[in-house]
Amino acid sequence: MSAQEIFEVELEVRGEELWVLPRGDLDLAAAPELRESLSLALRSDAPSIVIDLRGLDFLDSTGLKALIEAHAGPDGHRVTFVRGNDIVEQVLQVSNLLDELRFRAP
Repeated sequence: MSAQEIFEVELEVRGEELWVLPRGDLDLAAAPELRESLSLALRSDAPSIVIDLRGLDFLDSTGLKALIEAHAGPDGHRVTFVRGNDIVEQVLQVSNLLDELRFRAP
């Protein structure tokens, strides 16, 4: 396994916010780990959950689905995103999601 195939997610409390910090390649293999972390975040009582996409090197449709599920779920009103790199932005743009997801400044 090369370094770029490693995927990890950290949860970090920053004031009232719970930040979800995925790093690496968010693909089919990594999606279950992200789903688990997002599930933990959504079960928390944090009023705001921020998913920071800046640590992602790659995003495929499976990873995208996990992000959308968190955003579209019953607690999705608490979820905002921080924009990622050009690769991540392109996936969101091709999927017509740039206007659907709520983005905020880092």
